[in-house]
Amino acid sequence: MVITEEYEYVPTTPWVTYILIGLNVIIFFMELLDPQIVYRYSLIPVFVLQGQALYTLVTHMFLHADFIHIFSNMYALWVFGDDCESVFGRKTFIIFYLVCGVFAGLFHSYFSVYVFRGGDIPCLGASGAIFGVIAAYAFLFPRRPLRIWAYYGVIRVKALTFALFYALVETLYAIFLGPYGGIAHTAHVGGFTTGVIMTFILKFTVLRGKEIPP
Repeated sequence: MVITEEYEYVPTTPWVTYILIGLNVIIFFMELLDPQIVYRYSLIPVFVLQGQALYTLVTHMFLHADFIHIFSNMYALWVFGDDCESVFGRKTFIIFYLVCGVFAGLFHSYFSVYVFRGGDIPCLGASGAIFGVIAAYAFLFPRRPLRIWAYYGVIRVKALTFALFYALVETLYAIFLGPYGGIAHTAHVGGFTTGVIMTFILKFTVLRGKEIPP
């Protein structure tokens, strides 16, 4: 599935988005040279809830399992991150991104340990933070048209519709698969939920009175 915008709004150069993408790519190549990085800095839910290795709530966001994993995450960040950064501003956007990723990790850890009675499977990837960015994009630009390039053709859909449908699918996966199946769906749900809450808080504080393009 490939997603593109039919309308592009980037009034300022999205340096934070570019830096995040570059940093993730650099760390991925470091992983290829030293696979122990993955084991040292991935998030293990049971450790986090025991108050151990809390730094992994941040470091796991910059690790990826393979080329498809990092490509899909960085592509989504490139599509949705630039406009969110332009609206939020660089400092607010990086805080937003990191907070979404941290709470995605906490959400995933809690459900892995206390609901699904697991918690020993390492979690890595930027997708929790990126789901927060997708949520922000959807609620900042709800009527923005997107093109979804799927196997059966091109679908045109509004950003809010896409995000809510995607969040619903991930929620169902999280309920029925939990932390298993190789994808941390609970982290996606946690990141999306955090993104929604933070976006509404920012719209009535930092962004109050700021004109947001359609």
